[in-house]
Amino acid sequence: MGKLLLISRLRTYSITAGKGLACLFFIFISTAFQPVEYNTNHLIDAEENGKSLISLHSDEFHAFTNKIHRQIEYPEGSDTISEDVLAIALRGYLFLKHTQELKSTKYLTVVDFSMSSNKKRLWVVDLDDKKIVFNELVAHGAKSGDVYAKYFSNTYSSNKSSLGFYTTGGLYHGRNNLSLKLNGLEKNFNSNAYARGIVIHGANYVDESIVDRNQRIGRSYGCPAVSKKINKNLITTIKGGNCLFIYHPTPSYLEKSALVNANLYITVDDLSI
Repeated sequence: MGKLLLISRLRTYSITAGKGLACLFFIFISTAFQPVEYNTNHLIDAEENGKSLISLHSDEFHAFTNKIHRQIEYPEGSDTISEDVLAIALRGYLFLKHTQELKSTKYLTVVDFSMSSNKKRLWVVDLDDKKIVFNELVAHGAKSGDVYAKYFSNTYSSNKSSLGFYTTGGLYHGRNNLSLKLNGLEKNFNSNAYARGIVIHGANYVDESIVDRNQRIGRSYGCPAVSKKINKNLITTIKGGNCLFIYHPTPSYLEKSALVNANLYITVDDLSI
């Protein structure tokens, strides 16, 4: 009888322990992929090691972004990136750089979805050499709009593009062949991008020959798809933790984005990129 009682207690303990481990595993899985909550209110002393500090919303920062915009060299036939869009992109880029979110700081990719889909509205900026290395066509989601993107979402199966800042991940071969994974950094705007399968990939429906026929390029399920002709070179260049910014003048995004409105203070020396 004593042996039976002991066995019964051991079984009860094993079941309880098993449930406990299962709960811990569930908690780990459910929290491992939560979007990062950024402390973007970096208000610190007016000086650091005797050096004056400036805000990412200051006149000094505006002068810096203006200088970068003027310094950038473009290949022949490239379109010029908007100075205002570049300024927002650089603000988020510098915040992510100084919070060590970027594994690589050489390239900044900017997509301007305020432009027609038949315009080259994707730029890859080499910030080391201050030059454009890619200026390409890029598709938006099928339900984001027709020629112009107007609607955006962070929701599964929405077939819409997602705004905001990303870091680039690794390459993989999927249903669209060689593709680049993207990690959305902004809660409520693009934090579901990875789980939604939002990637950069090549597509037949994104090609200059379509534009030359005065037709609209195709649309995706939400991915920033590019021409198959340049896909491999582009994604191989920007992979591995570089910054990507997808812009549109949607008021709800510009007003509520933690990274667009980041209040980081840095030294003038830190503006050397």
